[in-house]
Amino acid sequence: MNITCIIFGILFIAAGTMFFIGKAHEHIESYNRMSEAEKANIKIEPLCRNVGIVIGLAGVGFLIAGLDPIFASEIFIWYMIAWFVGAGFDARFISKSNRYKNNA
Repeated sequence: MNITCIIFGILFIAAGTMFFIGKAHEHIESYNRMSEAEKANIKIEPLCRNVGIVIGLAGVGFLIAGLDPIFASEIFIWYMIAWFVGAGFDARFISKSNRYKNNA
């Protein structure tokens, strides 16, 4: 059992949940500094759900790694590589897609 991974897992899952339910974006400084016109161009609810799932998946990996030493020693690194690749593709999809824009 790795307490550090368990703590990170819980924190990432909590942060992902807060994004998923739409409560975390209000605490991001750059979002708060945006003008109302810029905020109106963003579909914040589906964007927050997307980000929440991505963050939550990182938390699941950390939590499993903290609880299962076999996962931590043999699978965790591959899980995180896959997560980074998936998160990169997701970030590209978010930036190129009209799904998260109101005025597309």
